[in-house]
Amino acid sequence: MKYWLSLSVLCSVVVQAAEVDQFTDVTPLQDSSEVIADEVNRRIQLAVSKANSFYPRALQPKKSHHRRRPQCDVERLYSQLQYQLARPLVGQLESFAEQSDLVAKRWVAFPESVYQDYQEKEAPTLVLSERIAAVIKVNGVDIGSDKLGHFFTEGRTYFEITDRLNNGTSAGIAFGDWSESLYFGAQTTGVFSYADLTANFNGMRFWNRVLANQPDPLTNQNIEPYIQCKNKRWVVAEGFDFSAYVDSGWNEAVNCSAFRTEQLLQKVMSHHPQCQIEKLPRRYGALSDKILNLQGLKVLPEILQPEAVLARRAEEYRWQLPEEMLEKIKQVRLDLERWRSGSQ
Repeated sequence: MKYWLSLSVLCSVVVQAAEVDQFTDVTPLQDSSEVIADEVNRRIQLAVSKANSFYPRALQPKKSHHRRRPQCDVERLYSQLQYQLARPLVGQLESFAEQSDLVAKRWVAFPESVYQDYQEKEAPTLVLSERIAAVIKVNGVDIGSDKLGHFFTEGRTYFEITDRLNNGTSAGIAFGDWSESLYFGAQTTGVFSYADLTANFNGMRFWNRVLANQPDPLTNQNIEPYIQCKNKRWVVAEGFDFSAYVDSGWNEAVNCSAFRTEQLLQKVMSHHPQCQIEKLPRRYGALSDKILNLQGLKVLPEILQPEAVLARRAEEYRWQLPEEMLEKIKQVRLDLERWRSGSQ
């Protein structure tokens, strides 16, 4: 009972999180890049307009008779962009892609998916919600619609955790491993998605390019910003498109997932998925072993278990974590797994 309660608390905040099945149905899709990019650009323009608008009267000096406009207020711009693009759990663009008749998509229902044999204890958020993301085509690549949420929302988290890339990328990447090993993946759905990590990383690149205050973290080249300050007002200087960001690393049939246990992996493998690792992108260099799965469908390695990732994050933030704490976390995880499997 205590483990079920713990799982319920963990899952309650991520019940809308989705997995995607890119193995069961490979019916060709029309590319929807332009349609979705148009929606992104519409939202960026709206955010810029809001960021340039008058401050609310509550923020005006009491004796002032004139309402003040911000003069390229950076925090207000980021706040408005977050409001338009980076909603938690199910992002605005993820919802747009799933709901718009202009976006071609295919769906695999949970009972027909490669996850159909998962049990409630093994993958509670996935089994209880039966939420499988749609598959869409963006920049010539089939991706889960959930990747748009990862790109904009988790990408922004990476960007903020790295102090907007002033401190490099490692803290963001460690956060991605933490979230996938725990509440967005392995412990709740049973799936650790490397394709999610690739979308997250590219989302960090997008947020950096908003004002382009740092070189691009992939190419290390200076880049032109999407938004500039001119005459004390924000203006959109470059239109957004997906070509710089989406590659085959976003496709879960190419950049395949790891699974929390051997049993979960075998349940998926019984439906004969074909992982096409030969199509993995080659542009990530030294980052490849951090966001790409070069081995194909596999069991989650020990280095990506929650206690191992927590130790790495502690090192990143210079926390002092007693060894016995990490051992206790590992023991709780193993006890939970035994409970899930019914062996206690």
